[in-house]
Amino acid sequence: MANLDRIMGEAARTNIKTIGQFADYYRKFYQVSKWLTNSGRIGSLKRDRFFRNGLGPGLWSNIQHRLSIVERDVRPGDPYTMTQMKAAAEFVLHGTNTSMNGTKYSQQTPGLYAQNDMPYFGQPKTTPSIPPVKIEETEKNRRPFQRHFRNRLFPSFGTIDYQ
Repeated sequence: MANLDRIMGEAARTNIKTIGQFADYYRKFYQVSKWLTNSGRIGSLKRDRFFRNGLGPGLWSNIQHRLSIVERDVRPGDPYTMTQMKAAAEFVLHGTNTSMNGTKYSQQTPGLYAQNDMPYFGQPKTTPSIPPVKIEETEKNRRPFQRHFRNRLFPSFGTIDYQ
C-alpha cells in the first residue's frame, strides 16, 4: 500500500504533461495495484481513486472534460474506472513527447502548451495564409456563372447577357 501511495504522490507532484510521463506512471501504478487488488488488500474503487489522485489537477481537469463527453451515462458522483481514465489521458496527451530523455520526467519546449501547462484538446487552430482577393476579380469571375444559371433557369426568355 505504501508503494502505491508513493507512486501516486510522486506523479501528482511532478504534474504529468506528456504521454511518456503518463505511460511511466501507468506502468508503475498498474504493476503495484494489480498485485494489491489480486491479493485482496484494496478494492477496485479505491484503486481507481488512487489512480485519479496521481494525475494532478491540471491533467485531471482535461481528462474529466473528455470523459464527460465520451462517458455521458456516468452520474456526476460515480467514479470513472482506471481503464476509462487511461483512454481519456491517452486522447488528451496525444501528440506530446513520448520519450523520457533519460530523466525521471522529460521537459517540453516552451510554447507547446495552453493555460496551466496542459496540452490543447487537439491541435491549436492555425489559419492558412491566403492572399486577399480583390473584389474586381471576384466580380469578373462571377459573371460567367451568373449568365449560365440565368440562361438555364429562364430558357424561354432567350439568352440574357448582363454586363
